[in-house]
Amino acid sequence: MATAIVIGSINVDFTIYLEKFPGIDETVSDGVYEIHFGGKGANQAVGLARLGSRVYMIGKVGMDSLGDMAIENLKRNGVYVDHIARSGEAHTGTAFILVNREGSTMIAVAPGANRHLAPEEVERAIRSIGYADIVLTQLEIPIETVARVSQLCEEVGARLVLTPSPAKKIPRDILRRTHTIIPNRIEIFRIIGKEPKPNPGEKELAEAARELLESGVENIVITLGEKGAAYYDRERGSLTIVPSIKPERVVDTTGAGDSFTACYSYAIASRKSILDAIRMGNICASIKITRKGAQNGMPRLDDVRRALEAIGARTQ
Repeated sequence: MATAIVIGSINVDFTIYLEKFPGIDETVSDGVYEIHFGGKGANQAVGLARLGSRVYMIGKVGMDSLGDMAIENLKRNGVYVDHIARSGEAHTGTAFILVNREGSTMIAVAPGANRHLAPEEVERAIRSIGYADIVLTQLEIPIETVARVSQLCEEVGARLVLTPSPAKKIPRDILRRTHTIIPNRIEIFRIIGKEPKPNPGEKELAEAARELLESGVENIVITLGEKGAAYYDRERGSLTIVPSIKPERVVDTTGAGDSFTACYSYAIASRKSILDAIRMGNICASIKITRKGAQNGMPRLDDVRRALEAIGARTQ
């Protein structure tokens, strides 16, 4: 069993499912309201736990009922929660999500306690946990906390997987300590300080990846939404596109990227190759988008195995 430590955001998601998104100054009625659980950190933790990993979550929630709910949900999903801190100064992180009939989303986040997760809190937790096969973090917590995580990973030789969202310029010291960075096709440009094009092509993505490699990051995997994901091969100097697995129906894309990252990280911790890890990530994301909710929709290992068997049967 692989051991993972996830350091990141923990949110409660207030979701409304609608036929269509409202325009500016427009009210759209007849929606269906549901409460789900989110935050990129918590999503990735649940994704890994459902695949069978031993997962420790390090994060921060408020001293409120939403924090209680979020922690209880992580426990139900098999995540170890002893290192989740409580803040008396800020509310539990919340997200307000609109989902249209195509499964596309509009999301607004109030980070709350996530912004109060301090480097020293994380260091105490990581040193208490000890060994991990893989460590995951994101940018929904303070950048100085992410920096300390990267330092600790370097000290103990742990592989760090970084989700650069919300995208911003990242200090080179963090990047050079990162095993894999997983931006989407827009975030990769913002990381290097450039304005992204609406639909960047393979050439533009490869150029951005080459520039990002100069920072010292070891591996770059770019998620491409419905097109799958791409790996920048530094030896060939080009992108390898790994196509997505298209489901019959898309219900909710919330958490699809986190599902990909969790599955990719699980595969890397299990000594799979980068390309095999990307293929597994694509499968997880394709299953997740057929289900409601970021964490509720995360696949289990049996789901992934059945999907792999189905793909094998179709290609024979």
